[in-house]
Amino acid sequence: MREFPRCSWFLVLSCPWAPLRLFRTKNQEPRTKNQELLPLIEILRKLIHLIHRLSPRRNHAVIWGWPDYEDNVIAVEHALQATAVEKVVLLMTDARASAPFALGPKTILVKKNTLAGFLWFLTARYVFFTHPCFARTFPADVVSVNIWHGMPIKKIGWMLKGNRGIHTSHCLATSPFWAEIMQRAMNPNGAVIDTGLPRNDRLFLDPESTLHQLGIPDHHKLVTWLPTYRRSVRGEFRSDGTEYGNIFEMPDIEPAALNEYLRVNKIILIVKPHPMAVIPSLKSHSHLWIIDKPWLHAKSLTLYQILGASDALISDISSVVIDYLLLNRPIIHAFPDITAYHNSRGFSVNPIEDYFMGPVVTNSNELLQAIDAVMNGEDPKSEKRRHMRDLSHAHQDANASQRLIEAIGFTGRNEGE
Repeated sequence: MREFPRCSWFLVLSCPWAPLRLFRTKNQEPRTKNQELLPLIEILRKLIHLIHRLSPRRNHAVIWGWPDYEDNVIAVEHALQATAVEKVVLLMTDARASAPFALGPKTILVKKNTLAGFLWFLTARYVFFTHPCFARTFPADVVSVNIWHGMPIKKIGWMLKGNRGIHTSHCLATSPFWAEIMQRAMNPNGAVIDTGLPRNDRLFLDPESTLHQLGIPDHHKLVTWLPTYRRSVRGEFRSDGTEYGNIFEMPDIEPAALNEYLRVNKIILIVKPHPMAVIPSLKSHSHLWIIDKPWLHAKSLTLYQILGASDALISDISSVVIDYLLLNRPIIHAFPDITAYHNSRGFSVNPIEDYFMGPVVTNSNELLQAIDAVMNGEDPKSEKRRHMRDLSHAHQDANASQRLIEAIGFTGRNEGE
């Protein structure tokens, strides 16, 4: 299908929230001088919903993920191949680039925010998304699945002033505990189902193959570090907590010194900044690898494959710590600005200290001590981590994608609709 040339009126029509991006906000408080845009935005959203409701349904599924080829997208795309849908449409930022992974025979790539992408979306019987896409409200005859991108330790959706949920037929959670939180955050029209997240299936892929693809030296440990953003420059513009001006979101990390520590102790540390964060230029070192989406694509790997092969995780309150519980491996919380984050954004669970699953470190010395302890086999939080795993995951296996497919009405390969 030929793409329609991009133009301003079409972007406003197909992406009714796009004008909101014309002004940045701090903690999602709109600037007064742009308040007059809000009624127009709401009219456009209602127009999109009317067009969507009147459009015919075709037997295809649309997947809107961000970033392109993130693990939820790949897991759902694979699972849909064995269903009755005729096409699986991946809406991509760059649909012309070669796919870094093998995709199924039903799958086609279409560029986001184009007329082609909009028409595929309007006529899809099934829509899956990890972030807000063309609509925040879906017609009753569309199976709309909010996969989201993790269980929210930090406040999201309706929990935030000036934000709103997404009204869908299905919303995913990993357990009844998180289902209640997702219900409050997203307020879907239909059920919150605790099938688990499709991306978590990919934690269980062959770790040895991943280590080989990464080129991890023999007798080395692999640790991943995934900080969440403090100031977002993509999507929803926010400032939360304390911004430290580096990719680690820690106040005193010296990359060269950290790399020397890693070299001496035979550790490869992979750091992936949050895709919404400000990312200053910083080169990788021999044992300190700074990665991004192109780096992953060049190796035909996804982030969750790397997590599945890692020996430990460093993060703050990113949702990845909930997913990582499935592996029952050590977690270090690098979180120097707990109080500032609580005061600016806040948490969905309180007191937050009850939900930490490992040591909390606030500076480089504490970080190295925590890594030392993990590498020496110390694991004092193992019992608490297992308790949080059982609370957070109703299913502790690699079958979340299949449970999702069955929950939305597919009972077997190419069965009737």
